[in-house]
Amino acid sequence: MNKALLALAILLLLTACKEKPFYVANIGNAGSLDGPYSMGSISVADVLGGGGGFGYGAVNGYPGKSADIGRMGVPKHIEGYWAKKYLEGGFQYYYRISADIDSELAEKKIRTLQRYYQTFQSIKGRMQVVVEGARIQVIYTQGCYAYRMDCSQEQGSDPNHWVVRSPSDSTDVVVLFDGKGEMSPTPFPDSPYED
Repeated sequence: MNKALLALAILLLLTACKEKPFYVANIGNAGSLDGPYSMGSISVADVLGGGGGFGYGAVNGYPGKSADIGRMGVPKHIEGYWAKKYLEGGFQYYYRISADIDSELAEKKIRTLQRYYQTFQSIKGRMQVVVEGARIQVIYTQGCYAYRMDCSQEQGSDPNHWVVRSPSDSTDVVVLFDGKGEMSPTPFPDSPYED
């Protein structure tokens, strides 16, 4: 076999082995780790050209509010606004973010979690956006809860130690994005909080 044919055969083999983009979640959560917030407008774009909205309004606690987000692929960008609420009403601080998510790393983490369990298989992945002050995270979970299902780990399924416990220590998650937004004592222009 000549070199050109060999190179073509290798290229075809590598192309056939590459995993195609896929849908990973159809449920979304929006929550907080340090008290009440308003999540006015937060969206996560995915590699398939779609994404999900996580602007669920008033949230408090993890995992927070839940909604059907249709079919969402591996995330690639996060954008939006949120505000820390006073317990008696009104807002203390305002936040915004526009940041890319490393979609290649996110996909590796998602696939790791999907292969993490010995027997548990989920058809409903959950994408979660969680805030704590200026910090904002995008978290993915399969929703295996040990109190009602077998969440035993498949040996050797997480060599990079990407799978961690959720903020509530109730299930396993992978953190796809952990970043900081800008903070302001007054609403950002063109935000949902501007009068």
